[in-house]
Amino acid sequence: MTRQFTAQASRRLLPLVCAAVAVTVVGGCTSSNQTTTKAPTKPKKVSGSVVMTEPGDNPGDIALRRQLAAAFMKGHPSVNVKILVVPATNYDQKVQTMIAGGRPPDIFGSGDVQIPNIVAKNFALDLTPYVKRDNYSLADFYPQVINGLTYGKKLVGMTDNWDTQVMYYNTSLFKRAGVAPPTAEWTWDDFVTAAKKLTSGSGTKKVYGGLFENWFAPYFDQIWADGGDPFPANGTKCGYDSNAAVSAFNSIVNLYKSGVSPSPSQFSGQGAEQLFLSGRVGMYIGAGRWAAYDLRDVKRFEWKIAPIPKGSAGRANFFHLSMFAIARTSKNPEAAWEFLKYMVSPEGIKTGLAAAQGIPSRQSIANSAAFKTDPFVVTHDAAQPFFESLPTAHRAPYLPNFNQVQDGVDAQLDAIWSLKQSPAQVLPKVCQKVDPLLKAGGAPGGG
Repeated sequence: MTRQFTAQASRRLLPLVCAAVAVTVVGGCTSSNQTTTKAPTKPKKVSGSVVMTEPGDNPGDIALRRQLAAAFMKGHPSVNVKILVVPATNYDQKVQTMIAGGRPPDIFGSGDVQIPNIVAKNFALDLTPYVKRDNYSLADFYPQVINGLTYGKKLVGMTDNWDTQVMYYNTSLFKRAGVAPPTAEWTWDDFVTAAKKLTSGSGTKKVYGGLFENWFAPYFDQIWADGGDPFPANGTKCGYDSNAAVSAFNSIVNLYKSGVSPSPSQFSGQGAEQLFLSGRVGMYIGAGRWAAYDLRDVKRFEWKIAPIPKGSAGRANFFHLSMFAIARTSKNPEAAWEFLKYMVSPEGIKTGLAAAQGIPSRQSIANSAAFKTDPFVVTHDAAQPFFESLPTAHRAPYLPNFNQVQDGVDAQLDAIWSLKQSPAQVLPKVCQKVDPLLKAGGAPGGG
């Protein structure tokens, strides 16, 4: 599964039984009074049609889902799986309108920041009863994945991969400048020092030592790494006006003002990732593993991946988690459940391993030689930085009205990104704007 279902696309939970999961994504588990109902008696055979929606902006993943559907149907000839491609713009809203309007797909893709809204509107089928009924083992999945797809006491989806924010770096520029490459122990000061050494030239030929992209996942990481939280108190308060948040934004703005990173106005037209692709950026912060596949055909320079630098309180990484959920009003939930299990089965995950834009959700596959020693993974260090980042991963804020809240935040932050006002001036206004929205739509969870 890929970026379009996660927080990055918005620019992209709790354990089934909290005590049973030894390792969790930062944030822990929250209580819920929701009860779980029993699943229907398991049928001897599944049949009928299954419609699964996919956003139209990732042809590679669409092709993979069709491939998986064809393989599944060979073993289940009485089931017809159709992949319904939905225009990517406002994909989530379109799918939720289909569900609310009584025309639900059987399976739909979504991800991290959308999960609370899906749960609040009761759009997704709770998979917990089906897991229990079928004695379906979740043991091979990373605990953080099950934690991230469980909200309250409901397992709202399954996934074949997970992802975190990392740092991409141009090894050719590092070698040319005689700068030692990043390590897992790098601090923010190390990053800034290296960025200054890598920066050279001017105008259209200028080489920037770093590039810090200004969408919410990277700056959430910066706030967390400096000891703050954008939405503390279980997502019911605004933390943008904290000293830690001001410090975090100052560190970002200082990159822009000093010229070691292009400012948002300088990279917005071309795009941050495209600017890195041009070979004129030494280090790029603002993407997960999906960017590795946009970079795989680059020939003009060599590149690798490293964990993002540590802040004053340590490292922090946004945990990108896409998922496939079964619509609560699906007309064929049993067949949908069987196909969903197949997509996240060892066979299903291995089918898409060559083009996986995240780390496999099953530990046995992620730790296999077939994955870790893949030439692409070895050449670009496209696995270990993610494993090193997992212990400090933070799940998305759990706000049913996340999009509304983030729109309010973005409107205020424009004054920072344009370098017209300082973080100390702007961030209190952010909280004034979004505090009423948090009180109206806050939900347990958060960073």
